[in-house]
Amino acid sequence: MGHIYVDAFFHNPIDYTEFTQGRRELEGVRRVNLKALVDTGATFPALPEDVVEGLGLPIHGEVEAETATGRERVKLALAVIQVEDRTAASYVIVRPRGTTPLIGVVALEQMGFRVDPVTGRLVKGLPLML
Repeated sequence: MGHIYVDAFFHNPIDYTEFTQGRRELEGVRRVNLKALVDTGATFPALPEDVVEGLGLPIHGEVEAETATGRERVKLALAVIQVEDRTAASYVIVRPRGTTPLIGVVALEQMGFRVDPVTGRLVKGLPLML
């Protein structure tokens, strides 16, 4: 199976909450549509630092994490992620500028997606995880 990419919107969570409460129009929500790599080996989504800054994502701290480049300290931001008609609020690991946006298993499971290894596509249908 090759790499799986999806079109994903990453939203500022404060703006998005105001939108869901009817206090802001969708056009006023800071968001970006990106081609993101679905990475079932990653726990959390990841975004390049410049995208995090551009969206004004709130930073919730710094933690030690195991990344593709080894163990390191990373910043965690909070975002709302949308793939097709499904959304998830998740921590997002802040990565260096120019890195590929990732969607990890936490967001995939929150949205009820699984990867079909035969077709290399996302499949809807998982129940919400409690």
